[in-house]
Amino acid sequence: MASRIAAGVAVLMLISSGAASAADLGHPSQPDPNAAPSTRPASGPEVKSVAAAGARPVSGKNPTAAPSKRKDAAGFQRVISQKVQLKNTVTDADGDKSTLTFEVWTADAAGKPKTKVKLNDSEYGVIVSPYVASGSLVTVDVPAGKLSLNTNYVFHTSAFDGSLYETTWSPWAPFRVEMPVDLTLPTPDYTAPDPNVADMQPTGVQTKPLGASASLTAKTPKASEQCSAVRDDGRQVCFGKPLSKDEAPKKIAKSMKATAAQANVPWCNTDFPSILATRKTECDVRAVPVIIRTDGVPDATAYFTFLRLIELDGQNSFTEHLTIEPAQQIPLDFAEIDLILNEHLCQGSCKAVEPDPGAWTEKTWWTPGDMHSTSVSTPFTWDASTAGQQYLYKPDVKIDANILPSDGRIRPFMTGYQWSKGYDAATADLDQIRCDTTTAGPGTGCIFVNSAPTYAFNAKAFPQAAAHAWLIQTYTPKHPGSLSALKPLYYMGDKAQNTRSRGRMCPTGWAKENGDASALVDAADELNCDEFAFASTYNSGGMSTAEGGLNPAVKDGSTTPTGDACIGTYAKKYGSAVHLFSINGTDPTFKEVCGRSAISGMHNQESMGAHFAKFMSEMRLMDKDAYWLDTRITPGNTCLNASGTPVICKLTTQ
Repeated sequence: MASRIAAGVAVLMLISSGAASAADLGHPSQPDPNAAPSTRPASGPEVKSVAAAGARPVSGKNPTAAPSKRKDAAGFQRVISQKVQLKNTVTDADGDKSTLTFEVWTADAAGKPKTKVKLNDSEYGVIVSPYVASGSLVTVDVPAGKLSLNTNYVFHTSAFDGSLYETTWSPWAPFRVEMPVDLTLPTPDYTAPDPNVADMQPTGVQTKPLGASASLTAKTPKASEQCSAVRDDGRQVCFGKPLSKDEAPKKIAKSMKATAAQANVPWCNTDFPSILATRKTECDVRAVPVIIRTDGVPDATAYFTFLRLIELDGQNSFTEHLTIEPAQQIPLDFAEIDLILNEHLCQGSCKAVEPDPGAWTEKTWWTPGDMHSTSVSTPFTWDASTAGQQYLYKPDVKIDANILPSDGRIRPFMTGYQWSKGYDAATADLDQIRCDTTTAGPGTGCIFVNSAPTYAFNAKAFPQAAAHAWLIQTYTPKHPGSLSALKPLYYMGDKAQNTRSRGRMCPTGWAKENGDASALVDAADELNCDEFAFASTYNSGGMSTAEGGLNPAVKDGSTTPTGDACIGTYAKKYGSAVHLFSINGTDPTFKEVCGRSAISGMHNQESMGAHFAKFMSEMRLMDKDAYWLDTRITPGNTCLNASGTPVICKLTTQ
């Protein structure tokens, strides 16, 4: 071995004296990736005079990139950390110590090398390991910033024992540096105003508070026909079940729109049957047939559109607006259809102030060809004199009908229509009202308790918090707060439980230990642990089943919730943008029920704080009430794997 080293010194002297040059050795900027290792001798010059005197060292046949747990379909190892390690074994038949040279190239989708990557400032831009014993596994760390995320690479190695290189490189090892989570965030706009909490979007989804009973009534009603008695001649008249959008006849009348417009409820759609509600307004539009039958066989049918709009517009009162109009012209089989209020129903201290018959805007009877619309408003009051109380009300209305056929039998049919009998189970309690005299909101007031409101993040100003919630809401099976998945958040008002849940999710020091200061806004900002679902919900991963939690985050063999069972992420400036990355060394399964993220304290606190407190007050949110979360985040078509994982997306805000 000593003679080999001496010979090597002689070769070095020749190179330095000008007998050879780098150009002579053939080192273009993009060398032939498969040329013999000795053509780019990063470990030192090969001593060719001793080539026959001993065995050449050999690289292992299975080089690997780490940390990685699996390969993708194309055979690329998924390196799930920015701290990339390259590994291979080396052996020498003579038992000599050897080095390994690690060379990295960008690659195409098939794993073929494209461009050599300069890993350091050395002449060849490669990493050379120290000398190690034969049979060793060699591991080298790639300097930070030398490899790009979400890029295909290949690497290979060559062994050198101080005199001789192996004749060929090791097999190529394809790998890809990608976090399981890599969300590119938009630049914050700290001047963006908070969304208006009073700007409520209607839904037709009935979402009851957690653990709420089925209905105020003894039995949930099911939509049914409402008919008169059958006469001796087998004839009767019926209000049929409300028709679906597909079943309803195309409307001709347009005057009903005026009712919704007058009440300033533009989303109350009068063109087809629908039931929608916000926290303060409910609009129920029905297509109802009026049918004359003989022995069960229809003789004639007229179609009406009923609109019932309830506005919770007072501190101890609310108002019902009722509009009736034909959907199409009354058939000639009817001489007259006469509809008039019978009475309103409510519970407890809730009372209707019944309008006079003359309060209708137009007449309440129709003859063939008549298409007019008529409306009436009915105020309700309730007793708000006792502080600290909650009341549930379900207002109802009965309509009397006199139906006169045109076939000479002049005695009219007398029947009625009760609003609550036209519901089906999915919407039976969407008009249920909770009124209270507590401190839940400003003064006393009422809300539609089974219409969950939507809290909207100011994602333009605080994208770090919004992106974290979007990730967990979109890619975990519980989808907390997602309206599209029908997975509401349930507000939890116990402060002691909130503290317990947060302590389990975010122990002291976690954010500092796992975060990156580049994500901070300014010198006054500090890293925070942001947990989602929120600690102030029954959906929190930190709330155990015994405590009433819906989604406790527990590890196998344990019953105590812990943030270690959540998807862990952190915010970091990478290039020109802040990214949300998965924590180094973790590889989420995306079966987790929660997330925690080390982000800017300003983004964490300002995304909720006073804005959420205002939302709670405006919506009179109480313990166990349901609500939705609109993260105001969208990935567009930027996600690398569409709806799959890993989650690598460039996000935008609404």
